[in-house]
Amino acid sequence: MSQSWKTYLSLLKKKKRQEAGMFMVEGLRICRDALASGWAVEAVFATEAFAASSAGEAFREMLRQHGWEWQLLAPGNFRRLAETESPQGILLVMRLPAEGTLLSGSGWMQAGFLLVLQGVRDPGNLGTIIRSADWFGVDGIILSGDCVDPYNPKVLRGTMGSIFHVPLAVAPELTETLTRLKQHGFRMYASAVEGAQAVPEIQFRKPLALILGNEAHGVSGELFALSDQTVRIEQYGRAESLNVGIAGAVLLAHIAGQIYQKGHSTR
Repeated sequence: MSQSWKTYLSLLKKKKRQEAGMFMVEGLRICRDALASGWAVEAVFATEAFAASSAGEAFREMLRQHGWEWQLLAPGNFRRLAETESPQGILLVMRLPAEGTLLSGSGWMQAGFLLVLQGVRDPGNLGTIIRSADWFGVDGIILSGDCVDPYNPKVLRGTMGSIFHVPLAVAPELTETLTRLKQHGFRMYASAVEGAQAVPEIQFRKPLALILGNEAHGVSGELFALSDQTVRIEQYGRAESLNVGIAGAVLLAHIAGQIYQKGHSTR
């Protein structure tokens, strides 16, 4: 039996999400993806306005097919849970996924195209990166322990449901994790601004990992030392820089264009 909606307010904080092993998603599209993902549902909340809409009726049927019924909330209470200015009126409380195999040997053998994130702090950037990784066929994302929580509400909204499509793993000891990846045959490519080879000039092969760094400081010297090659995006205009979300999408597009479209590897 689902608890009172007030018990879930604490999930707006990272520490409480981690302690409870739960997080919340709000909005019709991401709730559909959440339900279809097979991840465990803890509770479902809706407003009367959403319940009375045609979209609400269709989603309620989807819920029933999964053995769930929603609890109706007053608009003010729903907004407190959703933490958005204009919520759509449907919210799911989800269980965090069990620790996967992405950081195990078997996980690496099944993957071949990994994305490594070091110190990405902005929720909007992380949401964009996860969505881009999903689009470009990344097999998994490894995050350093100081990255923003991928289950932060702003990150979740930015992923547009891709959070449920790409395996994620947090590696508190990132250097050690990447060292083990290299021992399993992965080639490391670290993103850089200067002194690196332009990405179109590089021949990429699986298994590989692309490393993106912190918004302000980039990839650390320690991870540069571990990388097999540094890569950069060619600049043709006068902008000072690209944010890590956009830079990541450009790099992933180049890599995916080689390993998936040119016959070097198949997904």
